[in-house]
Amino acid sequence: WSRKFASRSLRLHRLKSTGSTAPREPEQSLGIIGVPFAKGQAKQGVELAPDLLRQSSLRQVLQSSHDGLVIRDYGNLQYAVDEPLLQQQRVHYHHIRNYADFMACNRALIEQVKLMLVENTQFLAIGGDHAIGFGSVAGHLQHTPNLSLVWIDAHADINLHSTSQSGNIHGMPVSFLLEQLRNTWQHAGLQEIAPNCLPKDQLVYIGLRDIDPYEAFILNKVGIRYYAMDTIDRVGVPKIIEMTLDALNPQNKIHVSFDIDALDSNVAPSTGTAVRGGLTLREGISIVEALRDTKRVQGVDLVEINPKLGSERDVRTTVESGLEILKSMFGYRRSGRWSNIDTGILGSD
Repeated sequence: WSRKFASRSLRLHRLKSTGSTAPREPEQSLGIIGVPFAKGQAKQGVELAPDLLRQSSLRQVLQSSHDGLVIRDYGNLQYAVDEPLLQQQRVHYHHIRNYADFMACNRALIEQVKLMLVENTQFLAIGGDHAIGFGSVAGHLQHTPNLSLVWIDAHADINLHSTSQSGNIHGMPVSFLLEQLRNTWQHAGLQEIAPNCLPKDQLVYIGLRDIDPYEAFILNKVGIRYYAMDTIDRVGVPKIIEMTLDALNPQNKIHVSFDIDALDSNVAPSTGTAVRGGLTLREGISIVEALRDTKRVQGVDLVEINPKLGSERDVRTTVESGLEILKSMFGYRRSGRWSNIDTGILGSD
C-alpha cells in the first residue's frame, strides 16, 4: 500500500510540474467597510448606497474578478458625536453643515482603515458622500505614510471653510489632507487625529469639470496636478494615464478615491451633483485598469451613488457602472484571464 501511495504521489507531482493545470493566483485579501454618511451635502439617499451595492451582488462580482481574492466585509461604520466636536462646531465651524458629524465619522473611519490594513492587503470604503474621503485617506496615510492619491471626480473637493459658498463639507475633504492647507483648519485638531499629510506632488486629479473659483486658485497656487475634462479631450485618456503614472512615486502605494460623478451623467445619473460631459464608462475602466496594473493600489473609495435620485432605471444604470469600475479595479481583465483550469485539454506541446 505504501509503495502504491508513493507511486501515485510521484505521478501527481509530475503532472503538476508539467504545467497541466494553471497556477493559482496569489492570495489577496480585501476589507470592505460601508460608510453610510450623507451629511456632507443636502441630498439624502446616498447613505443607502453601501447596502444597495451589497444587495446588487458586490461580493460575487468582486470574487469573480479575482480567483485568489479573500473578502472580509466589516459591515457599516458606526460613530458617535461627542461634546468637544459640538463645541468646535459652535465656536469655529458653525457655518459648515454638520461639521461635528463629519469629524466624528471620519475619526472612526481613520481607525477602521488602520485596522483593515493590518488584517488585509487592500481595503474598499463605500460611501456615502465624498466627505468620507478625508478619513479614508488619512487612515491610509497613518498605516502607509508613503502614499500617492488619485482623486477621480468632477469636483476638486478642496474648498476651505472660508471659501465654500454652500457649506457642504463633501466639497472640502482634500483640504484636510495637505500640509499647505493645514493652517486653514487650525481648530480641527488635525495633528492629533491625522498627523500624516499627503505630499502635494503625490496628488493627481482626473476628470474635473466643475471647479469653484477659489478651488482653481488653490490648485494653481499650491501646484497640484489636475487633468480636467478639457485636457482629457485634447490629449486622450492613454496620455492622461501616462502622465498620472509618471507623476506618482513608483515606490509608493496608491489610494484611488472614485466619485461616481466623474463618469458622464448618461452612465451615472443617480448622483447628487451630476455634471454632463464626463468620462465614459470605458474611459473610467481604462483609468482604473492602468492603476490596478501597477500592483500598488492599496485603498479604494467609491462614493456618491444616490438611489433616491432618478428613475429605477437610472439607479440600476449607476449601480452597474459602479460595479464595473470596482470589478476592473480588483482584477477583472477585458482581455481575458485563466487560472485554476486544466491546461492539458488541447494535448501536450
